Amino acid sequence: MKREYEEAFAEVEEILRKMPIDLSSKIPLEFRRHISESKAQDYIVRIEEPIENQKLKEETVVILGLIYRDFLCTPEEREQLQLKDAEKLKEIEKELQEQYDINKTFEKRKKSRSQKEDGENSKEMIVYEKQGFLKKIFNLVKGIFKKN
Repeated sequence: MKREYEEAFAEVEEILRKMPIDLSSKIPLEFRRHISESKAQDYIVRIEEPIENQKLKEETVVILGLIYRDFLCTPEEREQLQLKDAEKLKEIEKELQEQYDINKTFEKRKKSRSQKEDGENSKEMIVYEKQGFLKKIFNLVKGIFKKN
């Protein structure tokens, strides 16, 4: 597991310890056990009151949000939060789909191919210069030294 998540689990466990008993009792013991097993043992957490002013890791905030949504909030709130999460996921999926749209990719390839073909089919004359005898010998000697 990544170090960031281990540290986040350590912060979450410290917050759960300071949580009132009536709220912490709503969180299943198996979930709390998983958090304590997954936390970083050597990470020192200093959480003081009020928690709003603490600089918590982003992962910690996400885990706390999931704990709130899944265990602490009312069923109505849970449904609203799940709908918001689903909408946000749809937005992200739509952005990714637009970014990696297959049709756009093929259009770009067609354009680049047509530009290459335009360059290949041009009827401009190519100037070819014949190398002289001394130039050939110079290039031969230069090639020998490059190989070594």
